[in-house]
Amino acid sequence: MKKILIALGVIAAIVVAGVAYLYSNLDSIIKTAVEESGSRVTKVEVTLGGVNLDLTNGKGGLENLQVGNPDGFKTDYAFALGGVNVAVDTSSINSDVITIKEVTVDGPKVIYELAGTKSNIATIQSNVDAFTKTVSSGGASDDSGGEGPKLVIENLYVRDGEVAVSADFLQGKKMGVPLPTIHLTNIGKDSGGATPAEVAAKVLSAVNQSVIKSVSSLDLKGMMEGAGQVLEGAGSAVKGGGEGLKGAAEEAGSKLKGLIGN
Repeated sequence: MKKILIALGVIAAIVVAGVAYLYSNLDSIIKTAVEESGSRVTKVEVTLGGVNLDLTNGKGGLENLQVGNPDGFKTDYAFALGGVNVAVDTSSINSDVITIKEVTVDGPKVIYELAGTKSNIATIQSNVDAFTKTVSSGGASDDSGGEGPKLVIENLYVRDGEVAVSADFLQGKKMGVPLPTIHLTNIGKDSGGATPAEVAAKVLSAVNQSVIKSVSSLDLKGMMEGAGQVLEGAGSAVKGGGEGLKGAAEEAGSKLKGLIGN
C-alpha cells in the first residue's frame, strides 16, 4: 500500500509539474503556434514579437505580429499589425466552439506593392484561399486548428491603419493613405464555428478590399503625368523627351488602373 501511495504521489507530482510548465510557457507555445500555423496558411513568413495573457479574465494580446511578402516582392513586409487585443468568453473555453467577444487590431501598417501584374496583398489572399479549399476538400489536415475547437468571433475591428503603396515607377518612394476602419461581426456563427484558416481568409479578404478601395483613391496617374510635365519644362533641348515621357506616363497610368486589385 505504501508503495502504491508513493507511486500515486509521484504521478500526481508529474501531472502538477506538467500543468505548471504548460501555464508558465503558454506565451511561448502560442507564439510558436501563431508563427508556424500563420506561415503555413499564408505561405509567407509570419513572426510574432510576444504574447500577453490574462487567463482569469479571458484577455490576451499579441505584439508586433508581422506578415512577410511572397517571393518576387521587395518591400520589408505586407502587414505589420502592431497590437492585437483579444477578449474571450471564458465559459466557452472548454467547448467545441470557442466564442471570442472581440478582437481589436490597432494601428496596422500595410505595404501594397505592385510587381508586374500582381500585388503582394492579393497574392497572400490567394495563398490563404488555396489552403482553405485544400483543407475543406480533405486534401490536407489543418494544423492551424481545423481538427480542434472552432471559433466564433462576435466583433473584429481594424482601426487607425495606414496603407503605403510601393511600385517601381515611384523610384523608391511610397505614397500613403489611411485605411478605413474595418468591422466584421459574427464570424463563424452561421456555420457552427470557423477554423483559424477560415477566419484568416475572411479577415484578409476584408482587409484586401479595404486596401484596394484606399489605393484606388490615390491619383497615381496624375502624379506620373506631373513627372512628365516637370521633365517637359526642363529645357527646350529635352522638351521632346519630356513629351514622350508624359505620353508614357499617361499610358502607364491607364494600365495602373487595371493593376489595382491584382
